[in-house]
Amino acid sequence: MMKQTFYVSINQGSRVELYTEKTDPQLIQFAVEVDEAEVEEFKQLIERFRDKDVEPQQIFSHPFDEPASDREKESVKYDTRYLYELIYKHGTEKTRRELEELQKQNTGA
Repeated sequence: MMKQTFYVSINQGSRVELYTEKTDPQLIQFAVEVDEAEVEEFKQLIERFRDKDVEPQQIFSHPFDEPASDREKESVKYDTRYLYELIYKHGTEKTRRELEELQKQNTGA
């Protein structure tokens, strides 16, 4: 199966998009090389992020609904980790180096 290069774009507010070419240079975009099934896996994960798009009004409408928001946060954290694992697994050499660099910055290594 043919692999194609896609760009996973991550920007503020946890919006995640998948593009066939580099778009806005202001966005963080990771190049991945994926086949059709892997593109589907990314798309399904991106849909989960869209479903969870936490809006300020949701926070205000349920200010004391802690268990739900904690579950939601855990779920977003899990999906975020999964997203980065997928990006690393399918990423180009440059993408992998960028992620390793990001990880070093985040862990203070």
